[in-house]
Amino acid sequence: MATVGIVGIGAMGSAMASRLIDAGFAVVGTDPRPAAREELTGLGGKTVTTARAVAEAADYVLLSLPSVKAFHAVIEGADGIAASGKRGLIVADTSTLPTADKDRGHAALAKAGMTLLDCTVSGNRDMILSRTLTAYVAGDEQAYHRVAPAFDTFNRNHTYVGAFGMASKVKFVINYLVCILTAANGEAMALAIKAGIDPAVMYDLVKDSAANSKLWEIRAKMAVTEDYTSSRGNFLMADKDGPIIGDFARELSFPAVLFQAALQMHQVGVSLGMYNIDTAAMCRVYEIIGGVERKGAGEMNDGM
Repeated sequence: MATVGIVGIGAMGSAMASRLIDAGFAVVGTDPRPAAREELTGLGGKTVTTARAVAEAADYVLLSLPSVKAFHAVIEGADGIAASGKRGLIVADTSTLPTADKDRGHAALAKAGMTLLDCTVSGNRDMILSRTLTAYVAGDEQAYHRVAPAFDTFNRNHTYVGAFGMASKVKFVINYLVCILTAANGEAMALAIKAGIDPAVMYDLVKDSAANSKLWEIRAKMAVTEDYTSSRGNFLMADKDGPIIGDFARELSFPAVLFQAALQMHQVGVSLGMYNIDTAAMCRVYEIIGGVERKGAGEMNDGM
């Protein structure tokens, strides 16, 4: 089987590595954090210290990066992928970044004889591990088909959506909805709790109603248990993805009213110190600002 490189072994990258290794792929990866590299070693992968070394060792490379700065360093830096000189290499970037930055990375790798694919994903770490993630791929279609076997290991479905950059646009629209629905679900669950409805009961009732959604099933369930850490998610929408999507809408002169209101509530969560927990904690944000006090398990007001 092929050797797959992964640059960025965070919550998402490490989950991808786990699925790839379980499927029989060899995995080589890097991350600036020693703990992340140790995690990959524990999964059965090989670690190196630079993106250049990953490119040199891999048949193709997946990127899962947290910022524009990291992306450009990984692509164009002295120890970056372009510096490997590995002509013909395919690099699939799964990061959410402005399209102008992805275009710059695409041009830099093309100059080095390599191909960058715009590959965005919809879902979280748990969805990678359960192979229920979905992905959208744009760019060279033949290159997409070459990396498709790796995508099969951690995606329920992956779809080719056209010219380079189109996958990012699809992801912006999807995350636009995710931002709104996450805030709406948290607000609704906090309202239910303040009204005296057991959150577990409310979860089941909504799940069986016309108001149900995949996000309700994932994040409202987390709000019931108040387990906001095991998913290893965080409020990335507030300080990175949200502004990127907001700029995308402004460039199109689009009135993103609901999105901006929801994004502000995510920013409130960060201001309350919640950055490093899952955005399912939007329920806790509304509990705090709404003066909600949870009762013991099973207790409900108004005779319910």
